[in-house]
Amino acid sequence: MTAEFTPLDRSSAAAQAMRQIQEMIVDGRLAAGQRLPAERELSEMLQISRPTLRETIRSLVSLNILESRHGSGTYVAALDTKTLLEPLQFVMSLSVRTVDELFEARLLIEPALAALAAARADAGQVAVMRAVLDNPDRVATDVALHRLVADAAGNAVLAALLQTLSTLGQASRALTATRPGMLRRTAAEHRAIVDAIDRRDPDAARAAMTEHLERVAAEARRTVA
Repeated sequence: MTAEFTPLDRSSAAAQAMRQIQEMIVDGRLAAGQRLPAERELSEMLQISRPTLRETIRSLVSLNILESRHGSGTYVAALDTKTLLEPLQFVMSLSVRTVDELFEARLLIEPALAALAAARADAGQVAVMRAVLDNPDRVATDVALHRLVADAAGNAVLAALLQTLSTLGQASRALTATRPGMLRRTAAEHRAIVDAIDRRDPDAARAAMTEHLERVAAEARRTVA
């Protein structure tokens, strides 16, 4: 079966690509276990850049909608319709209001987690954070680092709340990841957060996390406006 992909508007290509692939799975145009076209072919079908396509695929892999098989390609995961529709519905509902509410919640929780991590993290946890910073996959680094900071904070309830926010935040990450300079600035901000935690400076860690989230929120608002 050959799936017909539609060229996308480049201004919101990542979000539209996520939406199109999910819709094609839900309505049966892409079947569970089916291999997606090769990267070059798929980017030409969608008329988006290959880096944008890679970020889209990474986001869908992280949602367990696609699966990447080393040396073989990218395949549709075997998921039920309900599971597929949940992230799709959130992507389609993204607006300035939902972005504001998402980051309002993150700004209440994550700076506090960073401050607790600075007070409680051990040397091993900091070493793992620094290792993650060297990962060239910046989207995966973003997800992993925020989780590691939450784990180092030593509060299971707050860490669970962050996991819920992180799941909802997959859609906003997909929207902002391809904005010019976004990943470079995010990498520098991540390093500042880890440096503050390593210095055991809760105030600096809180401030660094707040600055990072406020900038990402502003980028997300511009994307959905």
